[in-house]
Amino acid sequence: MSDVDRTEDDTPVKRGRGRPRKDASQVPITKEAIASEALKIIGSEGFTALTMNGLAGRFGATSRALYNYVSDRQEVVNMAVELFIRSTPLLEFDPVNWRDTVRKFYRVSRALYRTYPLVAVVPISERVEVDGGPRYIEMMERLLRFYTDMGFEMPQALTLIRAFSRDIMSFALQADYFLDRVPEGRNDYISRVVPQAWLERYPEAEAPLVRESLKQPRMDSDDLFEELLQLRILSIQGMLDALPAAD
Repeated sequence: MSDVDRTEDDTPVKRGRGRPRKDASQVPITKEAIASEALKIIGSEGFTALTMNGLAGRFGATSRALYNYVSDRQEVVNMAVELFIRSTPLLEFDPVNWRDTVRKFYRVSRALYRTYPLVAVVPISERVEVDGGPRYIEMMERLLRFYTDMGFEMPQALTLIRAFSRDIMSFALQADYFLDRVPEGRNDYISRVVPQAWLERYPEAEAPLVRESLKQPRMDSDDLFEELLQLRILSIQGMLDALPAAD
């Protein structure tokens, strides 16, 4: 345990004789519960927001109590990220009905990252060491099998898996994270090429097409995701069309 960890206030809350504990209704402390609560903090507030004192407060305890289950903050971080990775559901991939399959695993993955968007932003200062376990390996095997059964070579299958990761993580950070938290009147910079307020601020700007674009219906996060999904499906179709004809 680091000296930094030990400088946190470990003074227990005093209570009067016979009074119920203030933490009586709190979640019992277990390694699994610690990982779950840590993931909630990281996912919504970022890695730097995770402190042992703040985490302990969620259990109505002091940081000293957590050290009965974990060695230090780094172990907590690793546990939280592993929990996130292992939360990815195992899906069945159908290469025949590949469009429906792509839509399904994109939407399921989006839901996971939407719940914990900031887990995708790992600061350089964090030394995250995780083990995805056999379940994650099986998931990657299924994805590779899906794409190769569609007719792609291994390099193309890997390209599509990397594209999937970029699609989901970037959307979680650039769209869902803000649209879920910023009031509607202040988030049009996400769905518009230029916010209305900028055009009003600079009326001298000659931008007839930009002004025309603002006449299009406002898009919410679901609209934007379906747009992304459709573009990905079109790109996969284009790659399939470019495959050499079978002999």
